[in-house]
Amino acid sequence: MNNLFIEHSDHPLFRFLDAGERTVMEGIGRVVELGDGEELIRSGARDTQLYTVEQGVLEIADSGGRVLASVGPGDVLGEVSFIDDSPRSASVRAAAPAVLRAWDRDSLMQALQSEPAILAKFSVALNLLLVERLRDTAKAGVVSRR
Repeated sequence: MNNLFIEHSDHPLFRFLDAGERTVMEGIGRVVELGDGEELIRSGARDTQLYTVEQGVLEIADSGGRVLASVGPGDVLGEVSFIDDSPRSASVRAAAPAVLRAWDRDSLMQALQSEPAILAKFSVALNLLLVERLRDTAKAGVVSRR
């Protein structure tokens, strides 16, 4: 078990889960290993993968290849497409070798049909993560007010 799933971790996706529930979520996810420079997400692609970074650094780039941000252990990627199946808005590649955990929306929902409490806690945590990101964006002045 890695440090994203330890019981007292404040990881945004697992903050409401107890140790047993974290073990279930860890088991449902698949490990993704990337080499230096390897692409994880391509701007415009469609998929419903949600990722957490376990090790390494990844770069988020716009469709022109300009790096917008770097992310590392504990960060979450792909949450919007995971929720609404929209095309990816940015590309993501490994800036160094990286290890991530991935969940496909349909596979996760199917696996958690018999675990409604975990699904509810995970859903609330995902919503809170999105609200936090929206507030951060608004504070940065990126969201226009109408």
